[in-house]
Amino acid sequence: MDIRKLQTTAAGTFIVTIPKDWVSQLGLEKGGLVYMELEEGDIVVSPVGSRSTVPSRPLIIDGALDRKMLELSITASYIQGHDITEVRADGTILPEQKRWIREAVDNLVGVEISEEYSGKVILQNLVDPLKFDLSKSMERFSATSLAVLGDAVKALHSGDKMLAQDAYERGYQSTRLYRLLMRLAIQGVRNRKLRDEMKIYDVGDIVVKAMAIKDLGRIAYYAMRVAQHVQETEKQPDPPTLDAIERMAETTSEMQETAFEAFMKKELRLASTVIDRMDEVRRAYEAIYLASTKRERSRESLAVALIARGIRGIAGYAVALADDAVLSVFG
Repeated sequence: MDIRKLQTTAAGTFIVTIPKDWVSQLGLEKGGLVYMELEEGDIVVSPVGSRSTVPSRPLIIDGALDRKMLELSITASYIQGHDITEVRADGTILPEQKRWIREAVDNLVGVEISEEYSGKVILQNLVDPLKFDLSKSMERFSATSLAVLGDAVKALHSGDKMLAQDAYERGYQSTRLYRLLMRLAIQGVRNRKLRDEMKIYDVGDIVVKAMAIKDLGRIAYYAMRVAQHVQETEKQPDPPTLDAIERMAETTSEMQETAFEAFMKKELRLASTVIDRMDEVRRAYEAIYLASTKRERSRESLAVALIARGIRGIAGYAVALADDAVLSVFG
């Protein structure tokens, strides 16, 4: 921060000087153009035709960094908006570790290995955030989760293990879209110019969107797990239990659809209806869970209990999404 005195010209306009080193850092020169904006009580001056970038992120591999930690670190660097992640070691990166890096990159949209050496691997993100409509991408993400849950329950009813596996794999792949959405939201929060280009003019709006993306991510996780547990069932549940699961899944899907609509349209009434329906899901879950625990303990009864718990988890995060909708109304 630098404090400068506001001065006036003979014509009565106001001027303020800018520190020379700031001008150099921004690549400006005499005669260069700058934007001047009034933003929430602050005067913002920024160069025309530039967009601030997030610096590269170094990631050091040492003996304590296992496969999971390496993948989490690379993913975190991506979500935080870094365009370059430099993975390096004091000595040689082991072939096994390079395989882990490649597998982590496969789960990130737009990331490629741009350079590779014995002791260093440079990852570069090639995604232009302006190529993605954040709202439409969120809508697609929500629709994918609904389809995964719907197909998982359909597979349970028909005993179609291939459909359950397909639903699980689609749910797993949707995590790539989740990470991209979180990256876009965080970039928007950090970069005012990018927000303007994305036609999001209020930082509070994109913060609430980031919260909604987080809740949609948990919904997607539970939908994927429901599909996984359906694969684990060896026989179809008894008709009353199957009917209860289908009704519970239908209610939960309706809650998610309504919550997302409430969020996008900023409809308080719709959000309220979602919150009110959670008791209905809890009662259904308790009935299914109690019925499954009364039976002889088996892999089958455990899978049914886990399916019901996953559907309840989706309903819980649909309520969280409805809460996000309420925040967006009063943002």
